[in-house]
Amino acid sequence: MFLNKKTIHLHDKTVVLYEVTALQRADYFDFLVEKEKESEGLEGAALTAKSIRTLAESQAWLVSRSLWNGDRERDVDEINSEVSAVWGKSALEEAVASILDISGMASQSDNSDDDHEDAEPLEK
Repeated sequence: MFLNKKTIHLHDKTVVLYEVTALQRADYFDFLVEKEKESEGLEGAALTAKSIRTLAESQAWLVSRSLWNGDRERDVDEINSEVSAVWGKSALEEAVASILDISGMASQSDNSDDDHEDAEPLEK
């Protein structure tokens, strides 16, 4: 496997994030499409609540796949549950930004201050 990785510091913890694979990228976009369908027909507070939940779930999904790429002995759904239960909003946002960057999924404006300085290929 030849995935980029990046170390980030969240509060007093160090976390190693991995690039998502090509198939995981496709699965991520499928996941987002399904979540969007779930919001069809909602209005007002129901739409707002669903949008907030969808954002948190999609961020946790992406982070869990990234972490799983570094430890494939664990169950990815278990990792997703852990991330969903204990990661806060700012930690998810920082991790997702890093994952999108090292996975080549961030727009230029999203990563203009970071040119993959901490990213390095994973050798196995």
